[in-house]
Amino acid sequence: MKKIAHTWHYIKQNYHITIQIRMFGELLTSLTSSMLAPFLLLYLHTKLEGSVLLPLIIVSLQPLAEIGATIAGGNIADRFGRKPIILGALGMQIVAMVGFMFAESIWLFASLYILNGIGRSFYIPAERAQIADVVPDEKRAEVYGVLNTLGYIGQGLGPVLGMMVFAFEPSYVFGIQACSLLIYSLVFWKKIDETAPGVANEIHENLTKTTVKVDSYLSHEPTDSVFVNLKRWIGNHQFVLLLMLCALPISFFYAQTETVFRLHVQATFADYVSIIAILATVKACLSIGLQIWLIKKTEKLPLQSIMLITCLCFMVTSLLYGYSTLLWPLIAAQLLLTIGESLGLTRLQQYVAQIAPATKRGLYFSIHGTHWDISRSIGPIVGGMIFVQAGGASIFTLTAILLVACYFAYRFVLSRRSY
Repeated sequence: MKKIAHTWHYIKQNYHITIQIRMFGELLTSLTSSMLAPFLLLYLHTKLEGSVLLPLIIVSLQPLAEIGATIAGGNIADRFGRKPIILGALGMQIVAMVGFMFAESIWLFASLYILNGIGRSFYIPAERAQIADVVPDEKRAEVYGVLNTLGYIGQGLGPVLGMMVFAFEPSYVFGIQACSLLIYSLVFWKKIDETAPGVANEIHENLTKTTVKVDSYLSHEPTDSVFVNLKRWIGNHQFVLLLMLCALPISFFYAQTETVFRLHVQATFADYVSIIAILATVKACLSIGLQIWLIKKTEKLPLQSIMLITCLCFMVTSLLYGYSTLLWPLIAAQLLLTIGESLGLTRLQQYVAQIAPATKRGLYFSIHGTHWDISRSIGPIVGGMIFVQAGGASIFTLTAILLVACYFAYRFVLSRRSY
């Protein structure tokens, strides 16, 4: 009890109230979402009478819808503030979860899945920008690491609880997730103030720009074409766009671990549900125990070195996923996966916050985060087709090759801008 009290005192003394509420929300929602995530694809697989491609297509619809919404969400969060966007995004996810409880049609299920994805695409860049608003640069990696660790605490317990609830009544998991999101929304609404720098000025400037555009139109003054505006926008955000492209092999790898890997485990192991639950729990426990320590130990390393370690860990993990027929190599893969994401993914978040202008943090996080949406929309379909034709080993071998290319892409892009 004394250790818990000391930890709570440390949190209150060292972290902004915004971060404290985010810790509460991360722990609560990760617990309930991880009850659902490991078994959702298998649930669809069963509902669709053993179809492989159709569940993967449905799963890919959500990130496909997120691609445009992610950039829009980050831009809106910069203009109108983090708080209203986060609350609206949580509201969309609540509606989707409640809808899942009563959905009978598989297409209604797919529509709700898309709605949930749009909510997430608005939420993620806004909450990451909010952290960057209130946390100094030198502590951001630590805060992202703490939040990830709390998420893994929930993920450590969630799969086991989810396995029990799914065996009893699958729809209850959606209700539990909706309740957790509602509780988090109420606490966030009550306790958190707006953190976006200069939101009021930004709104005024946008209104002024709108007035100027209307006056220009009424005066028949020529305006730039869509192509010129797009070219200018790409030029202004060229570096973060390149970072996003570099990250595509990493998110493609995750897209396979979240979809095809579960079908590969089902085809390889008789007791596949237990294997999936064990691996998820082991991964969460390793992340809880190692993530903060790894971040602290490597905080002096340059980003290029971090990405070398990250890509190597992910590459070996991919090969172990593809070729293992025993449990212990898969557990070893979870250790490598933990090392890779604790170092690479956390440091990339810190780096994006560092290079983003204060008034464009939401936009930068949304542009960079688009790689997740692209890979999660294309990855399951590509992986599913290769899985059906050539098996799981082939898709994870391809992924390993892409991860080697990933490191060289980062090396080239980061050399163009000093860290």
